Amino acid sequence: MVTGFTHNSISLLVSMTFRRVLLVAALVLLTSGVSIAQLDSLQTSTKDEQVVSGMVLIPSGHFWMGRARLYLGEEIGWLARDRTDDRPLHLVNLDAFYMDIHEVTNVDYVRFVIKNGGDAPYHWNGQSVSSDEMRYPVYNVTWREASTYCAWVGKRLPTEAEWERAARGGFEKLDYPWGNDFMRHPSDDVLSVDSAESEDVEPIRMAHTASGFGPTEVASFEPNDFGLYDVSGNVWEWVSDWYDTYYYSVSSQYNPTGPDDGHYKVIRGGGWGDPETRLATVYFRNFTGPDTRSPTIGFRCVKSILKN
Repeated sequence: MVTGFTHNSISLLVSMTFRRVLLVAALVLLTSGVSIAQLDSLQTSTKDEQVVSGMVLIPSGHFWMGRARLYLGEEIGWLARDRTDDRPLHLVNLDAFYMDIHEVTNVDYVRFVIKNGGDAPYHWNGQSVSSDEMRYPVYNVTWREASTYCAWVGKRLPTEAEWERAARGGFEKLDYPWGNDFMRHPSDDVLSVDSAESEDVEPIRMAHTASGFGPTEVASFEPNDFGLYDVSGNVWEWVSDWYDTYYYSVSSQYNPTGPDDGHYKVIRGGGWGDPETRLATVYFRNFTGPDTRSPTIGFRCVKSILKN
């Protein structure tokens, strides 16, 4: 009888299975009492009729994409001063879609690692996160891992245009979701950026962790007018587009998806470690390699609306 298994292949299979069991055991035992059953009860369903739970409908329509204002000298800060990739301001039309109300959290990603066999972020050290950080945004995740996670829950990464439309919250030609002045927002704490442009005010929105500073729990502060949390600050967010400095000059007006290829992926929204609040504007374009892992980069997902 031919079984198709050799002694070596059986040993390899047993070894792989044992490592998988160890990973699952570590993830479960080290979540400080967060069990598989509890994780399952929180899981976002992948069924189409339920996937919109925890998401916000972004209506179809047009908006002005890019930077509307021109800045002079020190007003914009040294990192952003010479950037022209957010120009020209151009009109974009988008179909409606759903977007996660907040960034994907550690508790979401723990389920993905356990059930899909994905790689745990390296800062977990082969373990899970502590229970008091389960609602923090996951980070140290590559673009491909973020894209795979979104597909796993029946969603996808947003395009750059979708991200900016959603982040603006329905307002046009503004720097932030609430206006042009970083310091003038109804909330005392608005962003999760590691800087203050005035020594008299500390607009820092981040957590003091055992290792220093880091992101804060999602949805801790006011949402924008679409009901989305942390579109300015907390962690940068992966989008689906490749980066091109001059893409706005050739971008399609209808549902643009970015260049066909490239070396870098776009990230949006600013993060807790940024030295300038201007980087957390709704128009600022940042980029990094798709294999980058960073404690300042996370993501959220979107869901297309199927047309009849």
